[in-house]
Parts: sequence; C-alpha cells; structure tokens
Amino acid sequence: MRTLFWTYTLVLFLASFISAQDFEQLQETIKSNIPATLPDDLGRKPPSPELVDACKKVVGAANQIYALPNLDEKQRDWTLLREAFALIILAYAETSAHFPRLTVISDELEKSGHKNLAKVVEGHVLKIGSVLAIAGKPGVNFNVQALAERMVLYAEQYPGKESMEIIELFLQQVRSMSAIPRDRRLAVIAPIFQKYFQTINHAGKASALEPDIQRATLPGRPMPLVGVDINGRDLDLNSLRDKVVLLQFWGTWCSHCKEEIPDLISLYEKYHNSGLEIIGVNTAVRGDDEKKVKQWLDSTLFGGKEIPWIILHEGLGERKYKTTITKMYGIDELPVLILIGRDGKVLNLHPLPSALDDLIANATSLLASVEFTEEEKKQIEENRRKQQEEIDRQIKSELSKP
Repeated sequence: MRTLFWTYTLVLFLASFISAQDFEQLQETIKSNIPATLPDDLGRKPPSPELVDACKKVVGAANQIYALPNLDEKQRDWTLLREAFALIILAYAETSAHFPRLTVISDELEKSGHKNLAKVVEGHVLKIGSVLAIAGKPGVNFNVQALAERMVLYAEQYPGKESMEIIELFLQQVRSMSAIPRDRRLAVIAPIFQKYFQTINHAGKASALEPDIQRATLPGRPMPLVGVDINGRDLDLNSLRDKVVLLQFWGTWCSHCKEEIPDLISLYEKYHNSGLEIIGVNTAVRGDDEKKVKQWLDSTLFGGKEIPWIILHEGLGERKYKTTITKMYGIDELPVLILIGRDGKVLNLHPLPSALDDLIANATSLLASVEFTEEEKKQIEENRRKQQEEIDRQIKSELSKP
C-alpha cells in the first residue's frame, strides 16, 4: 500500500514538473512572437504576413498550454490575455477562422474582470462583426439584430465617443448597401438603436432614424400618402380607393428613372383599366422648381408617348404640408418603386423592374381577365414562386444565424 502511495505521488510530481517545464517553453514562444502593440492602421489595411505568422505562433502555443495537465488559473489567465491580443490581429487577416474565438475570449475577459482589455477586444469584435454582417461573409456567430444589441450593451457599459462611433459606423455601412438588403437590415436594427438614443436623451439621433424605420417596415403596413401634383392640386386619395398603386420616386436628373419610364408606361397601358394607378413623385424640393419640372414633362417623350399618370412635386407638398412623402419614408436614392395593394398596404418595397409585370398581374387579379395563354399563366406562376423563394433565401441569409 505504501509503495502504491509513493508511486502515485511520484507520478503526480513528474506530471506537474513536465507540465511546468512545457509551460515555460510555450511561454517563451509566446513572449518572442507577441507584438508589442496593435498596428495603428489595423482595420484599414491587412496585417503584414510576418505579423500574421507571429500571431499564429502565439495562438498555437496558447492552445498547447490549455491542453497541459495541472494548468493553474494564473497560467491560464496569462495565456488568455496574450491570445486575445494576437487574435485581434488575426481576426482582421483571416476573419472566418479566428473571429468566433475572438468573441468567446471577449466574453471570458469580461467575466474574469480584465475590464480594460475586455473593452479593447469587444470594440474590435463589434467593428469586425459589422463589416462581416454587411458583406454577408461566413464567420459571424450572431445575426444583425444580436450585433446591434451587443453594440448597445457595449455603449451602455463603456459610454463615450468610441462606442458612439462604432454604432454610427455600422449604421453608415448599412445605409451604403443597395436598397433591398439595406432596408431589411434597417427594419431590424434601427428600432434597437433608436430606443438606445432615446434612453440617453439624444433626441436628434433618435428622430434621424425615424424615416429609416418608416420605410424599412413598410411591407404589410398601410402607407399614408399626402402631396400636391404638378398643377397645384392636392392628391385625391378617393381616386386611389380599391386601386393597386405603384409609386415611382424620380428626378429629372436621374438617368435610371428615365430609363424605366417606357416600361412603366407599357405596364400602365396594360393594367390601368383593371385597377392600376401609377403616381410619380418628383423628389426635388429645391433646384428643380415646379415650372422647370412641368416644362421637362411637356417636352419629354418616351417612345413617342407622354407620361400618362399623376406627378406629385415635393417642393409644392412641403410648402403646403410642411413635410413630404420623401422625408416621411427616408427616400434617399433614386429611382425607388413601391407597390401598394388594393387595401392600401405595401405589397412590395423596391420590387425588381423585371418582376413588376407578374406582381401587378397578381395584385390586380388579372390572371382570369387578361388574355394570357396557358403557357404564359404557368410561366407567371413559376416566376412568382422563384421570386418568393429568392426573397425567403435572402431573409434567412441576412437575418438568421449562420
């Protein structure tokens, strides 16, 4: 029995001795490769290959240390701090491989009381995460809603200029996207940030998000309309009762707006008698006054045809109502199309021009009344099914956890 005891004790001693020796060797590897500071241009340009290789050696040594037997809390803590520093750099270089671990370390540092480094690491987690969320690249272990909520938590814990800049940059990056993914993301994140701005009594930033929220959350909701047409008459909402309405936001300076008008005229001629109305909204408040727009309309033909629908002028609307449709819904790029159903609710925000024929046919219930061949009907149904599948795919890709 005594022999067994001393044998067991000797085994433990040797294991501890070997573990300590291994730790010291791995510790030297980390010390000789860990960078002294983070690069000043981190995030603006990729880290150098030499720096990346050094940080990989640090992370490799850290993983070996974690696997050592009899590792004490002090040794693990020392290793974690160095790994965090190296992973910040690696996450900018090879995001999908290192970003998930960086988020875990950020949480571990917060729990272990390393507030200063936790703040630094979390700041980089949020910056890298926002870039990934915009790019739609793999490696993000939270969706855009969770990312926004995490930013708010960071701002509440570390209030100040830095946390506000992270939120502002994220919103700026989202707004720079093309219309459909931008508005899907804003529908989720803008209310989160607006609520936060309200809690810190920053009314200006909170109210600035209102048009984004109004626009991004339009699908499935009524869209109140107010305006004055190019001849100075108020928009007659009674004329739109039980109509399918296509809004086109445009400007005389917008070449893409002009390019889509001939196709819209064709759709108007095809579906107007079945309940389609088109309303053009000239977004100019200054610069293009109503006289100039009127002259442009009178002198411009599209395939030999004039624009046959109502044209609202936002400059006239603002003077009368102190607001415009453009401001209410944050229309900040042109052209923009919005399709509204017979019940006054938005059917589609930013419909693709190629899909308009099918969408309007469905909205005006024309499959039974327009002379489509059976083959055309099948093709319309197939196009509609594919479009819905694509919408579902994009939503899952953008807003769901990978």
